[in-house]
Amino acid sequence: MEAVVLAGGAMPAALVEATDASERALIEIEGRTMLSRVLDSLREVPAVTRIICVATPGALASLGDDIVGIEAGDKLTKNLLKGARVAESERILIVTADAPLVSGRTWMQFLDGASLNSLEAAYPIVRKADVEAQFPGGTRTYGHLGDGSFTGGNAFLVPRERLNDMEALIERGFAARKNPFALARILGLGFIFRALTKKLTIGEIEHKVSKLLGCRSGAVIVPDASIAFDVDKPSDLTAAREIAAKRAGVARAVENAENGMSQ
Repeated sequence: MEAVVLAGGAMPAALVEATDASERALIEIEGRTMLSRVLDSLREVPAVTRIICVATPGALASLGDDIVGIEAGDKLTKNLLKGARVAESERILIVTADAPLVSGRTWMQFLDGASLNSLEAAYPIVRKADVEAQFPGGTRTYGHLGDGSFTGGNAFLVPRERLNDMEALIERGFAARKNPFALARILGLGFIFRALTKKLTIGEIEHKVSKLLGCRSGAVIVPDASIAFDVDKPSDLTAAREIAAKRAGVARAVENAENGMSQ
């Protein structure tokens, strides 16, 4: 499996005064850029055999030799398809570079869930309770379904052979990925009504999307809420830095303890 990392996004206006970085992917958290952190997390996934990064020239200059770099354009969905068309694997994992707290475990939870359900196309979702437990105090947009309340993750799994047929739907779906009602609108009027009344279920959405895409498609509930945590505003950046610092401190403490035991 190959992974495509989208790192061509412009700096959100809300973040301009919160960082010295020239672009969002190059914002540093605990000494590493957000892009570097996402790339490192993908390197931890045994199933990922090659990583393709679609990025600006500045970000491309920072890539390691093991990464295939492609210069980004000015439209997110076009960059997505540009990177995906370079891939040769049967399925492609598409992720964004503004999810700095993900780990290899995060991606494996998503990929294992897709494999368990024999999904060709998949989208990660996270329960509201998991987001609030792992990232208390944050503000997220949730879709309230008959199965519970969920937010979407920063990834897609797509089958390469369906890319051309899926292009228009991918473009609309990716643009609406953080807006539950915009997603429901893609599915039709009946889905909007059921979404408004909180009667729409994950199974109904999966059935409709599978018909639209022409392949077995579904949502994967991911326990690790990092897959839904991105940096769009100063409070997100502050939270990411605090959590990353805490994790680094724990890792150092464990390492020191192990070194002490080995002496």
